[in-house]
Amino acid sequence: PGMGKTTLALQIAVAATTEVPVVVVTFEHAPENLTLKLLCARAGVPVRDVQRGYADLAKLRAAAAAWQPVAQRLAVIEGSSQLTVAQVRTQARRAMQQHEAERCLVVVDYLQLWAKVAEDLRGQFSVRERVDMLGGLLRELALGLRSPVLALASQNRSAGNYGAGKGSAALDSLKESGDLEYAADVVLFLTEAQERCATPPARAVELTVAKNRHGETGKLGLIFRPDLGVMREEARI
Repeated sequence: PGMGKTTLALQIAVAATTEVPVVVVTFEHAPENLTLKLLCARAGVPVRDVQRGYADLAKLRAAAAAWQPVAQRLAVIEGSSQLTVAQVRTQARRAMQQHEAERCLVVVDYLQLWAKVAEDLRGQFSVRERVDMLGGLLRELALGLRSPVLALASQNRSAGNYGAGKGSAALDSLKESGDLEYAADVVLFLTEAQERCATPPARAVELTVAKNRHGETGKLGLIFRPDLGVMREEARI
């Protein structure tokens, strides 16, 4: 928690809009909050300044104008207990048709929340079983659309930097899942950097590519600015 998963996912989504339409499914944040987060990141204005009423309006207007092409190719769906993967597939196909694209990007924020509330996955299944079922359905969605699905997930408490957790990047640390690490083509972890520091409010984090069926694995140092909603590669001297 607090390592910048949503920020990184949104940056990937914005970058992808230059090539394909993007559908973001959000269970943790209201669509309005995500839109504000994106706008403030583009403007370089803290979200808190907007909420308190003393943000630089000129910067926000300029960012809104520059963000218009992104907004036209980015759809945000608010998650609910009634939302199904089939409905997301319909939204994705609609976006692909509207923008005459052969592929799209689907972002889910985040997997465990959807699995816990989804009415179509309830019944006699445990939460762990629902998470695995949803992971399988999202993989089918990716294969059916021939498009990537980026699903954010939480880690268990012992590995996920909760309390005394160590912020592990181990594949078996994914919360309430036994199959996600096997079904996913790529698994990324964001953890607190142990050997680097940053001047607050910035945070030094590490992006670990723990699994990659199509390329290399390894680590990359990043700097996270939670106040601005921005994640950047650490400057190299």
